[in-house]
Amino acid sequence: MALRRSLSILCLGAAALIAQDAAPGPPAVEFGFQERVRSESWDNLGDHRGATPDFRTQYRFRTRLWAVVPLSRDVTFSAGLVNENRKLARPDQAVNGREVAFETFYLDWRMGAAWSLRAGRQNLMRGDGFVLWDGNALDGSRTAYVNALDLVWSAGAASVEFLAISDPFKDRFLPRLNASMNPRERQLLNERDEAALGVYATWRQPGRNLQAYAFHKTERHDVRAATDPLFQPDRRVEALGLRLAEDLVPGLVATAEGTMQSGWEDSRPGAAGSGAPIRAWGAQGRLARAFDHSRKPMLTLGWVGLSGDDPTTATREGWDPLFSRWPRWSELYIYSQVPEGGVGYWSNLRLWEVTVQAQPWQSLVLKASVYWLRAYHPALARGPVFAPGLGRGRLLELRADLTLSERWQGHALYERLDPGTFYAGGDPGRFFRVEAVYTCRRRRR
Repeated sequence: MALRRSLSILCLGAAALIAQDAAPGPPAVEFGFQERVRSESWDNLGDHRGATPDFRTQYRFRTRLWAVVPLSRDVTFSAGLVNENRKLARPDQAVNGREVAFETFYLDWRMGAAWSLRAGRQNLMRGDGFVLWDGNALDGSRTAYVNALDLVWSAGAASVEFLAISDPFKDRFLPRLNASMNPRERQLLNERDEAALGVYATWRQPGRNLQAYAFHKTERHDVRAATDPLFQPDRRVEALGLRLAEDLVPGLVATAEGTMQSGWEDSRPGAAGSGAPIRAWGAQGRLARAFDHSRKPMLTLGWVGLSGDDPTTATREGWDPLFSRWPRWSELYIYSQVPEGGVGYWSNLRLWEVTVQAQPWQSLVLKASVYWLRAYHPALARGPVFAPGLGRGRLLELRADLTLSERWQGHALYERLDPGTFYAGGDPGRFFRVEAVYTCRRRRR
């Protein structure tokens, strides 16, 4: 309660200062406040055994405060603070959620008709987040930022971005307010230091969006012990990809994306040898058909393939999710991935998707999805959770999104996973969440 009162005072004080200091006349200062409340519960997501007491219920409270301040006609400064406090009700235990972190902190500089630069902490999503969206896998949905320089050249329908990204395992660039000094309560952002250089090109035409990208990424200094089965030696990964979204006929959109990866992974400390080459791939394809009806029905068919590591070869063939360790296909399944490579570590996966969606009322969107999941290679050496089969299982997702106004939104989500032969346990996993979000934005001159 004391934390929430302190944060509320901080939010109101910052908003008052912005409103007081904003000079009359253009340009305008924008500031905003958002509160998100979530109730989540899940069971059987790690080992898929009902006899294991792993049921969990938690409540999450995320508070955001931000401001966008034009400094001149061509330069804008943006900053945002975030706090996410949690109450873990079952099992009942204290969770450190005291720290207030910078979610955004960047400058936008338009350097002429063709060039612009965004420098600092920012959210970056390209395409549908297949390779680039969340830079901090371990802090959940609290933040999704990357620390980056994004230099953009644009002319007409084309644009090219030159990216430099640095996401260490703990925040080294900006202070964290009210952070715990207890190492066991420290909020890590990743398991290792991650950095990348990239080029991302986009070409837009009516009914067509073509994107091409190349990244050079390094992953170093894994914080886990070298004896940990999930420890990852230092590695570098080059990724080259292409994405195309095109309207085939009115109401029918096709999307295809493919990425090749190569590079080198060092040997584990204390092991013989100099390391192993990396050769991996990832691809996806989707067809989305929207029907001309007042209820806005839509049918989506999708396929995803992410290569897996073949244990019989020295090459590392497992797909590296780069900056996309987020719930792209499932909120439930990111927790089932923990024993394999870590939370949200999408790899060794092929899936088929069927989704139906409708909007029975203006404020309500209903969606139902079924995913059939398989692996390319078994995980025989990963402990008692796994079995020698390739069937990951069938996943059902039901979701309802409610938008009452510009300020009030919410959703309810239910997922059920019936595990397949990839797992030793056969009990279904369940995930349920209810969310409410209040957002307030103001512009003052």
